[in-house]
Amino acid sequence: MKNRLLHFVLVFSIFIITLSLSKCVAQTISLQTLGSLQPNCNETSGLEQTDSTSIWTHNDSGGKPMLYHYLLNGQLIDSTVIAGATNVDWEDLANDHNSSLFIGDFGNNVCNRTNLMIYRVSTYALDSGTDTVFADTISFSYPDQNAFPPSGANLNFDCEAMIHSGDSLYLFSKNTSTTSNTGFTKCYRLPDAPGNYLAELIDSFYTNEQVTSADISDNDSNFVLLTYQSVYIFKNFAQHNFFSVTPEHYSFTGLTQKEAVLYKNNHQLYISDERFFGTGGNLYLADLISGIENPKGLKKNFCIYPNPCATRFSISATGFTKEKLCINIFNESGKEVWTGNNLKLPIDISTENFCAGIYFVQIISENGNDWIKFAVSK
Repeated sequence: MKNRLLHFVLVFSIFIITLSLSKCVAQTISLQTLGSLQPNCNETSGLEQTDSTSIWTHNDSGGKPMLYHYLLNGQLIDSTVIAGATNVDWEDLANDHNSSLFIGDFGNNVCNRTNLMIYRVSTYALDSGTDTVFADTISFSYPDQNAFPPSGANLNFDCEAMIHSGDSLYLFSKNTSTTSNTGFTKCYRLPDAPGNYLAELIDSFYTNEQVTSADISDNDSNFVLLTYQSVYIFKNFAQHNFFSVTPEHYSFTGLTQKEAVLYKNNHQLYISDERFFGTGGNLYLADLISGIENPKGLKKNFCIYPNPCATRFSISATGFTKEKLCINIFNESGKEVWTGNNLKLPIDISTENFCAGIYFVQIISENGNDWIKFAVSK
């Protein structure tokens, strides 16, 4: 990447502005460092898995056309050259969970590229341990771009985020416009087969931040957008209508540049960041339940009784008797097992249909999200 010092200053400035302007109330989550991706991946920019014990990643612009295979502790297993490919600006990975892995060569910092493409490689070939695999090519262009580059007010054709769902690839733009449009990411759809396509613009969403990666859970029920300093989690959306629901918003501690995200399960994410000025360049685990840091003025007010419980429990609180709340309950695997809207405390909830185990209650109020752990014993 060119002029990295200027880039860092811009990223830091955007982060500070975002903290000041964002209207979304974000919980803060801690990241657990799993291992370093050094020295091979200083500019890690995508994450994917072909098995549960390792991850694939790559460097971004100007790097070798190569995927790096790591154990989750950061130990390098091997590397694989993608034959017939170049790395103009690789930005993200996606997996169809069948036989194909997709590499997005669509980084477009100044929005002047006319050679945007996605490489498709065989996951069977990757897992065979061979040092070279061959790629098919998906070439595309944007239907709403007519100038290369466009004006500074319309710089929304960079892309660093991609997912696969059904028989399609979905791309999410990184907006660097110099006007109030900066906060919008656009969603485009492409077929997942080799060919030359005009992408279909299907939706947009306002984050007030620049999107750097995306992923969708294995069962297509949860979808995440990553920015430099936060994630937006979309749940239970209408089929492929990702922005039909209000997302949960979680911010990270620290100022490293987060570049890649991957679902481990419905409530845990793998995240990686670039190394710069001696920091970052690691693989992390973000737990959206146990990793949440307690915001001031929240959890101390809520009470679950009895805890553990057998067939039912009640939630009460001081100072929340008139406020309408949304309450969701998740099991240890992150599966939602109970939900309710427009609720007032105190409230009794039956657990007769719950299995014995640990559960997490999410309480959403106008002040933000709160989490309480409880147990069911039978």
